[in-house]
Amino acid sequence: MNRLFALTIITFAVLLCGCKKTLPIAIVPEPVKIEQKSGSFRVDENTILCFGDFSKECPELPKLIRESYERYFNMRPNLGDAESAGKNSILFILNEKKSKELGDEGYIITVKPKRIVVEANTGAGCFYGLQTLLQMAGQDKIAGSPAFRVPCAVITDHPRFGYRGAHLDVSRHFFDTAFVKKYIDILAFYKLNKFHWHLTDDHGWRVQIDKYPLLTSVGAWRPERTSWDTLHPVLPGEAMTYGGFYTKGQIRDIVKYAAARNIDIIPEIEIPGHCSAILAAYPQFACDDYPYTVAVGPYWPPKAIMCAGNDDIITFYNNVLDEIAELFPYKYIHIGGDEAFNDNWQVCPKCQKRIEDEHLADEFELQQWLMNQIEKHLKSIHKKAIIWDDIVSEDMVNTSTIMCWQGTKAARTAAKHGNDVIMCPTTHCYFNYYQCKDADEPLCMEGYVPLGKAYSFEPMPEGLGASEQKHILGAQCNIWTEFINTPEQAEYMLMPRLFALSECVWSKKENKNAKKFESKVEFERSLVRKMGYNPSKRTIMDFE
Repeated sequence: MNRLFALTIITFAVLLCGCKKTLPIAIVPEPVKIEQKSGSFRVDENTILCFGDFSKECPELPKLIRESYERYFNMRPNLGDAESAGKNSILFILNEKKSKELGDEGYIITVKPKRIVVEANTGAGCFYGLQTLLQMAGQDKIAGSPAFRVPCAVITDHPRFGYRGAHLDVSRHFFDTAFVKKYIDILAFYKLNKFHWHLTDDHGWRVQIDKYPLLTSVGAWRPERTSWDTLHPVLPGEAMTYGGFYTKGQIRDIVKYAAARNIDIIPEIEIPGHCSAILAAYPQFACDDYPYTVAVGPYWPPKAIMCAGNDDIITFYNNVLDEIAELFPYKYIHIGGDEAFNDNWQVCPKCQKRIEDEHLADEFELQQWLMNQIEKHLKSIHKKAIIWDDIVSEDMVNTSTIMCWQGTKAARTAAKHGNDVIMCPTTHCYFNYYQCKDADEPLCMEGYVPLGKAYSFEPMPEGLGASEQKHILGAQCNIWTEFINTPEQAEYMLMPRLFALSECVWSKKENKNAKKFESKVEFERSLVRKMGYNPSKRTIMDFE
């Protein structure tokens, strides 16, 4: 009888305390430290959203937080200031004494049953605290009520790497400004802070340049084909109706939109290859008299390259980059440098004369020379260059930041040379590759990067000393769009692998746990669906 009585009492106590159950906390990317407490905070129509003084550093942040709160919780917040932040309030404040641990992007969230406080050194930190708070609230919406429960906890968090990026190619297929903003939103939600915008390539020039109007009137358009799986040249009489470009006004609007979400935009202007769109508009910049057109299929004419022996192309690029620099305030401009096939340079009299005049060994050094000329100009207008790792060599004189897509060897060489490095190897970070091997998977670029492989990515290459490791700025994922022609498909390819990348660049290495991450994926997938995105249903935790 005593035992039965005891079990009855225990059962009754569990039922009685059901409303005080410990709620799960699943955050992506994984925070530095989570101290979970008992109980929860209820977000409802009576909750007061309060702010400290943001007027000096980030006056627009309270408005952005209010809009995010209203959109996410589907309720208009009551507003207050720091002095009125009592019961049932959420307070965002900047630390009067800056915390060295938190740095520029860290935050602390303290959730108690009657109050939530989000504190940081900067507006960026408060913004990231908001993203964590929204994820916590999304895990327990009260049935039949507009209210949400946030589990009580103290979360201390800050990023591992300063560069946390994602790339989008809008040359192969043009994506409108509404989608670009939507893309930026999901990057910000997962605490990425760099957007690499691939604006030019063989398949279309996507940015208005006043000095060279043919770049957009000619170079932004190609024939609209129902099938795009093979390479066919433009046929006589075909209408150039497929494509588009961004006006300077649209770009300024997107740059402002991204900046409010703590994202810097890095524009990419391809030099000297991947230039069919340029040569279609300005054929005088080619080494030969081939009738170049904007590329139509998923691949490109490999011989398309700007004539490095022609002084006019240096003037052209300098003029273009002057206009690009005026549009994009961030310090970096990406100037390409990849897959510059130099067949035409080998037989071009002007290029061979340049090699002779500059005492260069070969066409590879000619490319290095050309990129150095562009880098010097960027320095003169207070910008820094990012270049793909194709130009890396043991004796290079280029001081640009190197973006490594071909593996870690070039990264080690560049870091030891003193160049800063951004990692995005095809093996782990190319999200235009297949994420599963199922027969019904949409057509992709050949390659296989399942979710587990993406999660296993370690941005810091092996074999670097402490001083060399400081040159590894961080990493990014890449979305090339040869076979991605709709926003829905771009989202499908990006997620859930974006969740993995966010932990690779934000979370401490020792805090990463593949099994725990896998347990969080379904919630994150459900969450982004509610936010209007189209993630893949695949959760393939293959690591090879």
